[in-house]
Amino acid sequence: MPRTRRWNLALLACAAVVLTPVATPSAQAAPALAPASHASRLAALQAEIASLYQQAESATAAYDAATQAITAQQAQILGLARAIVAEQAQVDRLTSLVGQIAAGQYDGDALDGNQTLQLLLAQDPEQYLAQLPLASQAMTSAATTLQQLQEAKAALTAYGEQATAAWETLSKDQGAAAGAVSDIKARLARAQALLASLSGPELAALQQLQTQTAYAAQMAWRGSLTPTELARRATGAAQAAIAYAVAQIGKPYLWGATGPRSFDCSGLTMRAWQAAGVDIPRTSQDQWAQLRHVPVAELRPGDLVVYFRGATHVALYVGDGAVIQAPHPGGVVELAAAGSMPILGVLRPD
Repeated sequence: MPRTRRWNLALLACAAVVLTPVATPSAQAAPALAPASHASRLAALQAEIASLYQQAESATAAYDAATQAITAQQAQILGLARAIVAEQAQVDRLTSLVGQIAAGQYDGDALDGNQTLQLLLAQDPEQYLAQLPLASQAMTSAATTLQQLQEAKAALTAYGEQATAAWETLSKDQGAAAGAVSDIKARLARAQALLASLSGPELAALQQLQTQTAYAAQMAWRGSLTPTELARRATGAAQAAIAYAVAQIGKPYLWGATGPRSFDCSGLTMRAWQAAGVDIPRTSQDQWAQLRHVPVAELRPGDLVVYFRGATHVALYVGDGAVIQAPHPGGVVELAAAGSMPILGVLRPD
């Protein structure tokens, strides 16, 4: 019987989420963060890079929402186009039928020329026909057919207006998606430029500072929970969600991606719970808005941990104070310390 996998959080916290992928030069150890002016500069740089990655992920959430809306609108427009084609065929058929009735070529008696003209011009053809002394089948058929034609034309107009509105909304959301892509690229380019400006020793010192910051945040968060709360184990569908997420470790983060080769943060959590047979919203903001909230003290494996005020990041809690997350552009799906970022709240999909 396979042993249950557990994570040593003391070790995990030491290797907690690093906010940017920087490599320590192999030829030397990470330097100490001194003098004070140097440490202050690195701290400011760390904060700026972290902010840029968070802003990029916020733009990713906007991109996800826009592309989700675009997909829905495209389906709506396709449905409206089909309805317009069908309704236009109905209008054409009824128009031809009205012409046959007016010419006396349909079942029943023909109308005379003056009656035909007044019938076609009448705002209420049915009322006009009711006033005529004749009550032939032709008149009844004409009234019914003209009423159907008016209804078909009204439906066609309504479908056209809906399609126009859908195209306008689609265009707006396509613009929002394009703007989000531009924003993402700009934030990432700025972060990469900052990193490129550093020397090898400075990169190593920055990595050390990031690790120390994440470690301190994780230890503070763990201190707010009891050993019993940290020891909870996955049950039911949560086990399947966690197993899926574990299998994705090492795959690259890509904004807008939902697998199977790459993921963004909410794409990973959505697919993990889909693997467990539970459908949840696509974006982290929709997950935050629609899923059940539970207190952090009730956190159990399989829950979603949502970060930052705008609910711009989400990860899957796997127990022992750890999460699996797609961290940020340039990163890979990883096991990370749950408390290394500001927690907004906890969600329970099942």
